[in-house]
Amino acid sequence: MSSMKSKSSKSLLIITSALILASLVTACGKTSNDPTPTSSETSKVATATPVASTSASKPVTIKFAGWGDPSEKEVFTKLIKSFQEKNPNIKVEYLHIPADYVGKMNTILAGGDAPDVFYVPDGDFGRWVSQDLLLPIDDFMKTSAIDTADMWNSALVRYRYNGAITGQGKLYALPKDIGPTVLYYNKDIFKKMNVPFPSADTPMTFDQLLDTAKKLTVTNNGKVEQYGMGPIWWEGFVMGNGGKFLSDDKKEFLLNSKEATDALQFAADLSNKNKVVPSAAALKDMNDGQMFQTGKLAMMIQGRWMVPEYRKLKFDWDVAPLPTNGKWAGWSGSVGLGIFSKSKNKEAAYKLVEFLGGPEGQKEQSLMGFAIPSFKSMANTDIFLQPGQKPEHASVFIKAAENEINGPWTNLPNAKWWDLLGQSMGPMWEGKISAVDLMKDLKPKIDKAIQEGNPALFK
Repeated sequence: MSSMKSKSSKSLLIITSALILASLVTACGKTSNDPTPTSSETSKVATATPVASTSASKPVTIKFAGWGDPSEKEVFTKLIKSFQEKNPNIKVEYLHIPADYVGKMNTILAGGDAPDVFYVPDGDFGRWVSQDLLLPIDDFMKTSAIDTADMWNSALVRYRYNGAITGQGKLYALPKDIGPTVLYYNKDIFKKMNVPFPSADTPMTFDQLLDTAKKLTVTNNGKVEQYGMGPIWWEGFVMGNGGKFLSDDKKEFLLNSKEATDALQFAADLSNKNKVVPSAAALKDMNDGQMFQTGKLAMMIQGRWMVPEYRKLKFDWDVAPLPTNGKWAGWSGSVGLGIFSKSKNKEAAYKLVEFLGGPEGQKEQSLMGFAIPSFKSMANTDIFLQPGQKPEHASVFIKAAENEINGPWTNLPNAKWWDLLGQSMGPMWEGKISAVDLMKDLKPKIDKAIQEGNPALFK
């Protein structure tokens, strides 16, 4: 995902859609001393998915908007310069929005004079596309050099819309990146506590996670000094236990199923009952990221976007699959490259989308270390794997990308049902109500929110 982006703060156990998007937005870009790929690797990917270098017959100027820290801004400035050299009749004005990107873009889009090309967070895609703010790109793709067969399908599908639901229909954006979530762990703590490292090939079961977290939790006089596990990104746990958020036709809320409530209760109990995850109170003075970086947290869930930052840490660390009670599962994030539906230079805009979403754009972003390239062939080269740099098992991200899907907040154009869910889960995380009772109470309310917010789905 530029990839996804960096998280700063979160409440106990629950990551709402807004917080997830904020994390994607912030982390989109840090830098690292990444290796330069060999010429054979570069040529292999470029040959597989070449980008045409054609220029517009008439000089035009287009605008491009995105976010990211200085290192990402630098990379995109470089990419834009390269694009303009290949397309001398297209000038690109780069609008860099480092903070409150979605809020500012909502204002710009409402004004009707938006940039021709702009970042589209997957959680905002449904709202923007259902408001006719994005241009379908299927016709452009018919003659495009982009090889979609080499792209992660889970990244592509989240930018489709059929007029009622996302995930089906026409394509409205190319993925700028994909960012699966994985388990990060402090190898030094594991060694010190004489606990075996998690497998890079087989996910821990929930019971194995609890057992490992207990062994890694250190208490002194009733006060926890070291937690075994960080706050649970519960959506992945629901998926990892075979639970679903919505029915296949997206019309019904299903988080009241046994598979889902068992996963939710397990997540809540990690803090309230088992005391291996910091409580909301414990996170007030120091968030989970700070705890991990200062050696007070042995394991935590994060995305690829944290790799550049964690490469600066003084202790040894690695990554493993998300815990599940079965096969690999979880959610990945993504940011798309979309075209404003009212753009006056649609062809030139698509050429920029094709370039940034193509091999050259993907290579430069991947070398920064924070994202998995959209092309599977590129992900399996040193451009992404970056041998000699942490994490040792970078291939975990690739298998995660193969198996993880888009988050539930992307499933419907109107996400008020998701907001209602997030706003209602506090008592469960605090141990005041069971997952079974809460989901039973919420089901009719959320079913109603789904229907009221997405009337086209029920026609």
